[in-house]
Amino acid sequence: MFKRRILPKESDFPPGTEFYIFEWDVPLSKEPDENGEAVSYFNWFGSKRQAYPIDRLKIDNNWPADSFEHWLEIVKDSSK
Repeated sequence: MFKRRILPKESDFPPGTEFYIFEWDVPLSKEPDENGEAVSYFNWFGSKRQAYPIDRLKIDNNWPADSFEHWLEIVKDSSK
């Protein structure tokens, strides 16, 4: 039986998290650590959080999502 993934809520993320789209359909989150001293990127494709290597990001292959809702729509679409 197919199990539906639970979608994240904006409140699930630490304060200061930024949401990006990589190459049209990959939702990324840029999350600060608890001290705000470092950030980590995570890939949410398929609504499953996975570490994402920053060296894959280039100036022209990703951009900020218009809003959390826009980013969440990309997550939903990748989960189908």
